Amino acid sequence: MPFLNTTEVNKKNPDNLLKVTHRHVNIFYLFSLIFIFFIFGELDDHLRILLALLLAATFGITAFLLNWLTYDGALAAGIFGVISFGFGDWQLALIALFFFISASLLSKDIVATDESFSIKFRRDGRQVWANGFWLCLWILIWFITGNTIFLAASVASIAAATSDTWATELGSGRNNRTYLITNLNQVSAGTDGGVSIKGTLGAMFGSAIVGALCWLLLNEINLMTAAIISITGFLGCFVDSYLGVKFQGSSLNIPFLSNNENGTITVSNNIVNWLSTGSASILVLLITLII
Repeated sequence: MPFLNTTEVNKKNPDNLLKVTHRHVNIFYLFSLIFIFFIFGELDDHLRILLALLLAATFGITAFLLNWLTYDGALAAGIFGVISFGFGDWQLALIALFFFISASLLSKDIVATDESFSIKFRRDGRQVWANGFWLCLWILIWFITGNTIFLAASVASIAAATSDTWATELGSGRNNRTYLITNLNQVSAGTDGGVSIKGTLGAMFGSAIVGALCWLLLNEINLMTAAIISITGFLGCFVDSYLGVKFQGSSLNIPFLSNNENGTITVSNNIVNWLSTGSASILVLLITLII
Protein backbone atom coordinates (compact mmCIF):
# COMPACT_ATOMS: atom_id res chain seq x y z
CA MET A 1 0.00 0.00 0.00
CA PRO A 2 1.28 3.53 -0.56
CA PHE A 3 1.58 4.09 3.17
CA LEU A 4 2.07 0.62 4.55
CA ASN A 5 5.60 -0.55 5.25
CA THR A 6 5.74 -3.58 2.98
CA THR A 7 8.61 -5.13 4.92
CA GLU A 8 7.17 -4.92 8.40
CA VAL A 9 7.36 -8.25 10.18
CA ASN A 10 4.02 -9.56 11.43
CA LYS A 11 3.80 -12.96 13.02
CA LYS A 12 0.21 -13.23 11.85
CA ASN A 13 1.10 -12.42 8.26
CA PRO A 14 -0.42 -15.19 6.11
CA ASP A 15 2.71 -15.18 3.98
CA ASN A 16 4.47 -16.84 6.90
CA LEU A 17 2.35 -19.90 6.10
CA LEU A 18 3.67 -19.90 2.52
CA LYS A 19 7.30 -20.72 3.15
CA VAL A 20 7.68 -22.70 -0.05
CA THR A 21 5.68 -20.55 -2.48
CA HIS A 22 8.51 -18.21 -3.46
CA ARG A 23 10.80 -21.22 -3.75
CA HIS A 24 8.39 -22.69 -6.29
CA VAL A 25 8.67 -19.45 -8.24
CA ASN A 26 12.47 -19.70 -8.03
CA ILE A 27 12.34 -23.21 -9.47
CA PHE A 28 9.87 -22.21 -12.19
CA TYR A 29 12.02 -19.32 -13.43
CA LEU A 30 15.25 -21.27 -13.02
CA PHE A 31 14.04 -24.06 -15.28
CA SER A 32 12.45 -21.55 -17.67
CA LEU A 33 15.69 -19.63 -18.19
CA ILE A 34 17.68 -22.85 -18.64
CA PHE A 35 15.17 -24.12 -21.22
CA ILE A 36 15.09 -20.83 -23.15
CA PHE A 37 18.89 -20.54 -22.87
CA PHE A 38 19.40 -23.77 -24.81
CA ILE A 39 16.39 -23.67 -27.14
CA PHE A 40 16.14 -19.99 -28.18
CA GLY A 41 19.48 -18.44 -27.25
CA GLU A 42 22.29 -17.78 -29.68
CA LEU A 43 26.00 -17.43 -28.98
CA ASP A 44 25.79 -13.73 -28.04
CA ASP A 45 22.83 -14.48 -25.80
CA HIS A 46 24.72 -17.31 -24.10
CA LEU A 47 27.69 -15.08 -23.31
CA ARG A 48 25.46 -12.31 -21.96
CA ILE A 49 23.43 -14.72 -19.83
CA LEU A 50 26.58 -16.25 -18.35
CA LEU A 51 27.86 -12.75 -17.55
CA ALA A 52 24.46 -11.96 -16.03
CA LEU A 53 24.81 -15.03 -13.82
CA LEU A 54 28.14 -13.75 -12.47
CA LEU A 55 26.86 -10.20 -11.91
CA ALA A 56 23.57 -11.34 -10.38
CA ALA A 57 25.40 -13.59 -7.93
CA THR A 58 27.64 -10.67 -6.96
CA PHE A 59 24.65 -8.38 -6.47
CA GLY A 60 22.72 -10.98 -4.45
CA ILE A 61 25.64 -11.61 -2.10
CA THR A 62 26.28 -7.88 -1.72
CA ALA A 63 22.61 -7.15 -0.98
CA PHE A 64 22.61 -9.93 1.61
CA LEU A 65 25.74 -8.60 3.30
CA LEU A 66 24.36 -5.03 3.26
CA ASN A 67 21.26 -6.31 5.04
CA TRP A 68 18.94 -5.41 2.14
CA LEU A 69 17.85 -8.99 1.42
CA THR A 70 17.43 -12.24 3.30
CA TYR A 71 19.05 -15.42 1.98
CA ASP A 72 15.87 -16.36 0.10
CA GLY A 73 15.54 -12.78 -1.09
CA ALA A 74 19.11 -12.77 -2.40
CA LEU A 75 18.49 -16.03 -4.28
CA ALA A 76 15.29 -14.67 -5.82
CA ALA A 77 17.02 -11.39 -6.71
CA GLY A 78 19.84 -13.38 -8.34
CA ILE A 79 17.42 -15.26 -10.59
CA PHE A 80 15.62 -12.00 -11.29
CA GLY A 81 18.92 -10.38 -12.26
CA VAL A 82 19.89 -13.20 -14.64
CA ILE A 83 16.56 -12.85 -16.44
CA SER A 84 16.48 -9.05 -16.55
CA PHE A 85 20.11 -8.68 -17.74
CA GLY A 86 20.67 -11.97 -19.50
CA PHE A 87 17.46 -11.89 -21.52
CA GLY A 88 16.67 -8.18 -21.42
CA ASP A 89 20.22 -6.76 -21.72
CA TRP A 90 21.92 -4.15 -19.54
CA GLN A 91 19.36 -1.39 -20.22
CA LEU A 92 16.52 -3.34 -18.66
CA ALA A 93 18.74 -4.54 -15.83
CA LEU A 94 19.63 -0.92 -15.06
CA ILE A 95 15.95 0.02 -14.81
CA ALA A 96 15.27 -2.91 -12.50
CA LEU A 97 18.37 -2.04 -10.44
CA PHE A 98 17.10 1.52 -10.11
CA PHE A 99 13.93 0.20 -8.48
CA PHE A 100 15.66 -2.14 -6.03
CA ILE A 101 18.32 0.35 -4.99
CA SER A 102 15.95 3.32 -4.67
CA ALA A 103 13.50 1.17 -2.68
CA SER A 104 16.24 0.05 -0.30
CA LEU A 105 17.69 3.53 0.13
CA LEU A 106 14.30 5.13 0.75
CA SER A 107 13.41 2.43 3.26
CA LYS A 108 16.65 2.45 5.22
CA ASP A 109 16.65 4.45 8.45
CA ILE A 110 20.36 5.25 8.85
CA VAL A 111 20.02 6.20 12.51
CA ALA A 112 18.46 2.89 13.54
CA THR A 113 20.73 0.90 15.82
CA ASP A 114 18.53 -1.74 17.41
CA GLU A 115 17.49 -5.16 16.14
CA SER A 116 14.46 -3.75 14.33
CA PHE A 117 16.82 -2.30 11.73
CA SER A 118 17.46 -5.62 10.03
CA ILE A 119 13.97 -7.00 10.64
CA LYS A 120 12.19 -3.95 9.27
CA PHE A 121 14.08 -3.47 6.04
CA ARG A 122 15.30 -6.88 4.90
CA ARG A 123 13.25 -8.06 1.92
CA ASP A 124 12.68 -11.76 1.40
CA GLY A 125 11.95 -13.90 -1.65
CA ARG A 126 8.21 -13.32 -1.46
CA GLN A 127 8.67 -9.57 -1.60
CA VAL A 128 11.14 -9.82 -4.48
CA TRP A 129 8.68 -11.83 -6.57
CA ALA A 130 5.71 -9.69 -5.54
CA ASN A 131 7.46 -6.86 -7.40
CA GLY A 132 9.52 -8.75 -9.99
CA PHE A 133 7.37 -11.70 -11.08
CA TRP A 134 5.69 -9.94 -14.00
CA LEU A 135 8.85 -8.34 -15.34
CA CYS A 136 10.50 -11.76 -15.60
CA LEU A 137 7.43 -13.34 -17.19
CA TRP A 138 7.02 -10.70 -19.90
CA ILE A 139 10.77 -10.52 -20.59
CA LEU A 140 10.98 -14.24 -21.27
CA ILE A 141 7.97 -14.00 -23.59
CA TRP A 142 9.53 -10.96 -25.31
CA PHE A 143 12.81 -12.82 -25.75
CA ILE A 144 10.99 -15.68 -27.48
CA THR A 145 8.56 -13.63 -29.60
CA GLY A 146 10.46 -10.37 -30.18
CA ASN A 147 7.18 -8.43 -29.76
CA THR A 148 7.81 -5.01 -28.19
CA ILE A 149 4.50 -4.93 -26.33
CA PHE A 150 5.82 -7.55 -23.91
CA LEU A 151 8.91 -5.43 -23.26
CA ALA A 152 6.63 -2.48 -22.46
CA ALA A 153 4.53 -4.68 -20.17
CA SER A 154 7.62 -5.83 -18.28
CA VAL A 155 8.86 -2.32 -17.45
CA ALA A 156 5.31 -1.18 -16.61
CA SER A 157 5.31 -3.64 -13.71
CA ILE A 158 8.52 -2.06 -12.42
CA ALA A 159 7.01 1.42 -12.86
CA ALA A 160 4.07 0.33 -10.69
CA ALA A 161 6.36 -1.20 -8.06
CA THR A 162 8.51 1.95 -7.98
CA SER A 163 5.46 4.20 -7.80
CA ASP A 164 4.01 2.23 -4.89
CA THR A 165 7.30 2.06 -2.98
CA TRP A 166 8.05 5.76 -3.37
CA ALA A 167 4.53 6.61 -2.25
CA THR A 168 4.88 4.34 0.77
CA GLU A 169 8.19 5.69 1.95
CA LEU A 170 7.66 9.38 1.12
CA GLY A 171 4.06 9.59 2.24
CA SER A 172 4.12 7.67 5.50
CA GLY A 173 5.21 10.56 7.71
CA ARG A 174 3.01 11.31 10.70
CA ASN A 175 2.51 14.93 9.68
CA ASN A 176 1.06 14.04 6.27
CA ARG A 177 -2.71 14.34 5.94
CA THR A 178 -3.90 10.99 4.71
CA TYR A 179 -7.28 10.14 3.19
CA LEU A 180 -8.87 6.77 2.48
CA ILE A 181 -8.95 6.14 -1.25
CA THR A 182 -12.49 4.72 -1.22
CA ASN A 183 -14.35 7.55 0.54
CA LEU A 184 -11.70 10.28 1.14
CA ASN A 185 -12.27 10.20 4.91
CA GLN A 186 -9.19 11.36 6.81
CA VAL A 187 -7.25 8.51 8.42
CA SER A 188 -3.94 8.19 10.19
CA ALA A 189 -0.78 7.81 8.09
CA GLY A 190 0.01 4.17 7.48
CA THR A 191 -3.60 3.08 7.07
CA ASP A 192 -4.18 0.56 4.29
CA GLY A 193 -5.51 2.43 1.26
CA GLY A 194 -4.50 5.84 2.56
CA VAL A 195 -3.36 8.52 0.12
CA SER A 196 -1.75 11.91 0.71
CA ILE A 197 -0.41 14.72 -1.43
CA LYS A 198 3.22 13.93 -0.63
CA GLY A 199 2.74 10.23 -1.24
CA THR A 200 0.90 10.86 -4.50
CA LEU A 201 3.70 13.13 -5.73
CA GLY A 202 6.21 10.45 -4.79
CA ALA A 203 4.21 7.88 -6.74
CA MET A 204 4.04 10.18 -9.74
CA PHE A 205 7.77 10.96 -9.79
CA GLY A 206 8.81 7.35 -9.20
CA SER A 207 6.74 6.12 -12.14
CA ALA A 208 7.79 9.06 -14.33
CA ILE A 209 11.48 8.34 -13.75
CA VAL A 210 11.03 4.71 -14.79
CA GLY A 211 9.18 5.86 -17.92
CA ALA A 212 11.94 8.33 -18.72
CA LEU A 213 14.60 5.65 -18.27
CA CYS A 214 12.68 3.38 -20.64
CA TRP A 215 12.59 6.10 -23.30
CA LEU A 216 16.28 6.95 -22.88
CA LEU A 217 17.66 3.43 -22.62
CA LEU A 218 15.39 1.14 -24.63
CA ASN A 219 15.46 1.67 -28.40
CA GLU A 220 12.22 -0.25 -28.79
CA ILE A 221 10.31 2.16 -26.52
CA ASN A 222 9.18 5.45 -28.11
CA LEU A 223 8.04 8.54 -26.25
CA MET A 224 4.34 7.65 -26.40
CA THR A 225 4.93 4.16 -25.04
CA ALA A 226 7.15 5.56 -22.29
CA ALA A 227 4.35 7.95 -21.31
CA ILE A 228 1.87 5.05 -21.22
CA ILE A 229 4.28 3.09 -19.00
CA SER A 230 4.54 6.04 -16.59
CA ILE A 231 0.78 6.54 -16.43
CA THR A 232 -0.07 2.87 -15.96
CA GLY A 233 2.64 2.54 -13.32
CA PHE A 234 1.11 5.48 -11.47
CA LEU A 235 -2.37 3.93 -11.77
CA GLY A 236 -0.99 0.64 -10.50
CA CYS A 237 -0.11 2.38 -7.24
CA PHE A 238 -3.76 3.34 -6.76
CA VAL A 239 -4.88 -0.16 -7.68
CA ASP A 240 -2.61 -1.31 -4.86
CA SER A 241 -4.28 1.13 -2.46
CA TYR A 242 -7.79 0.14 -3.49
CA LEU A 243 -7.11 -3.59 -3.24
CA GLY A 244 -5.43 -2.99 0.10
CA VAL A 245 -8.42 -1.31 1.69
CA LYS A 246 -10.99 -3.63 0.10
CA PHE A 247 -9.34 -7.04 0.31
CA GLN A 248 -6.10 -7.11 2.32
CA GLY A 249 -6.49 -9.31 5.36
CA SER A 250 -9.73 -10.85 4.13
CA SER A 251 -10.18 -14.55 3.38
CA LEU A 252 -11.39 -15.68 -0.03
CA ASN A 253 -12.59 -19.12 -1.05
CA ILE A 254 -10.72 -19.74 -4.31
CA PRO A 255 -10.60 -23.33 -5.62
CA PHE A 256 -7.16 -24.98 -5.51
CA LEU A 257 -5.62 -22.01 -3.67
CA SER A 258 -5.09 -21.89 0.06
CA ASN A 259 -2.58 -20.34 2.44
CA ASN A 260 -4.13 -21.26 5.76
CA GLU A 261 -5.54 -24.25 7.58
CA ASN A 262 -9.14 -23.20 6.86
CA GLY A 263 -8.77 -23.99 3.17
CA THR A 264 -9.15 -20.36 2.09
CA ILE A 265 -6.64 -17.81 0.86
CA THR A 266 -5.90 -14.80 3.04
CA VAL A 267 -5.00 -11.76 0.96
CA SER A 268 -1.60 -10.54 2.16
CA ASN A 269 0.33 -7.40 1.30
CA ASN A 270 2.57 -9.36 -1.09
CA ILE A 271 -0.47 -10.71 -2.93
CA VAL A 272 -1.81 -7.17 -3.28
CA ASN A 273 1.56 -5.97 -4.61
CA TRP A 274 1.66 -8.86 -7.09
CA LEU A 275 -1.84 -8.03 -8.33
CA SER A 276 -1.14 -4.30 -8.67
CA THR A 277 2.11 -4.72 -10.62
CA GLY A 278 0.39 -7.30 -12.81
CA SER A 279 -2.55 -4.98 -13.46
CA ALA A 280 -0.19 -2.23 -14.67
CA SER A 281 1.57 -4.56 -17.09
CA ILE A 282 -1.67 -6.02 -18.45
CA LEU A 283 -3.10 -2.50 -18.85
CA VAL A 284 -0.07 -1.56 -20.98
CA LEU A 285 -0.66 -4.63 -23.14
CA LEU A 286 -4.29 -3.65 -23.70
CA ILE A 287 -3.55 0.02 -24.43
CA THR A 288 -0.69 -0.67 -26.84
CA LEU A 289 -2.78 -3.27 -28.66
CA ILE A 290 -5.64 -0.77 -29.04
CA ILE A 291 -3.36 2.06 -30.17
